[in-house]
Amino acid sequence: MKQALALSALAVLGAASVAPAMAGPYLTTKVGAKGEGSDFDKSYIETRVGYETKYGNLKPYIEVGPAWEMKDGEDSADSFGQLEIGTKIKLTDNISSKVKAEFTNPNESGADMEWKYEGTLTYEF
Repeated sequence: MKQALALSALAVLGAASVAPAMAGPYLTTKVGAKGEGSDFDKSYIETRVGYETKYGNLKPYIEVGPAWEMKDGEDSADSFGQLEIGTKIKLTDNISSKVKAEFTNPNESGADMEWKYEGTLTYEF
């Protein structure tokens, strides 16, 4: 898992360093609440610092930062460290794609790292 994470980060950073046409750091925050029916489950906050560049039809990016999650009925929030790497890909004038890998590391001893790989394909009319 650590090798995959290192290789993915290296690939994104390598692509970002090859004659970028446009580049820039950014800060993003996501806040949300989840539940089912009328039952509240949890709320969360994710804050990340990121960097995106453009190279041809690719827009590789990397984001890193902390996250907090407060479950219903608990008195304190759990904290996590997060890393997301990916790229947006313009395939044609109407078709684009995005692929990403996200890793969440709970800040508690012995906890396993959570991971998620995701791909999307979008057609614009």
